[in-house]
Amino acid sequence: MTELLSVVVPTHNRPDRVTHAVRSVLDQEYPALEVVIVDDGSQPDTADVLDKLAASDSRVVVLRHDEALGASAARNTGLDAANGELIGFCDDDDEWLPGTGARAVAALGPSGGIVYGYHQVLIEATGRLVTFRPPPSPTPGLLRWLDVSPSIFGVVRRANVGDALRFDTGLTTSEDWDLRLRCADVAPMTLVPAPLYRYIQHTGTRLTTDSSAHAQGHHGFLDKHRSSMTAACIAHHELAYALARRDRAALGHQLALLPRHPGNIASAALLAGEMVTSRVGRGREDPGLSRRFAARALRRATRDTR
Repeated sequence: MTELLSVVVPTHNRPDRVTHAVRSVLDQEYPALEVVIVDDGSQPDTADVLDKLAASDSRVVVLRHDEALGASAARNTGLDAANGELIGFCDDDDEWLPGTGARAVAALGPSGGIVYGYHQVLIEATGRLVTFRPPPSPTPGLLRWLDVSPSIFGVVRRANVGDALRFDTGLTTSEDWDLRLRCADVAPMTLVPAPLYRYIQHTGTRLTTDSSAHAQGHHGFLDKHRSSMTAACIAHHELAYALARRDRAALGHQLALLPRHPGNIASAALLAGEMVTSRVGRGREDPGLSRRFAARALRRATRDTR
């Protein structure tokens, strides 16, 4: 019997975009699908569109928040209502690519925790399309240093990850990184080496492109997991946070700490390498280059310990 795959789609005031997102999931060839849309306090025009989607396809379930609580809270509402043992995610301004459902479920298998994949980045203003290829086979040790895949996409087996399958509403960003780490602590994370998801860069508001919010979310992730990180890992995050905020005082403080421990110097060298390879990756239309570089360096330097 085919297992039910429930895909959670939070939405807020994007009636046109959410239709494309939901259709990209409903058009999957995977035979047992449910799409749980959570309207997070949208205006009435969004509600009208969602009602039409639900009326046109019995696989669509629509839930509503009376006021906007944020994407993480909306995803948690969707998780509570979803009927599937398998859970997937899609943001309301992104898309699943053809074949994603079947490929992800096959890769997950009975013992997997999370499946992730390559994702496309579509720059809507220019039509430019590039593919993000993340590092393969991340372990919990690596995930404490590095968010391997900056995309909400994933397919998760509930029974294998348990209570870890919950978004932290206290994180402004990095909530998907936090969830992946907690799930990977209890079950394997597996890469499908093919594009499964399309992330759309557009002119509308998108929190993940707000550098200040991203920095704050990153530091929230650090504070949450600090006790399970090595000193070198903490130094890497603190230095990255100071750079992201362009805080000269904090940056000077972090640089002054480097000579106290050899691992701190290695952390700074790693961050410098990430910055260089990020620039090279943009030139080569390979946005995942810096993360693959960092993952290789960390496996050699730390032997993937925490």
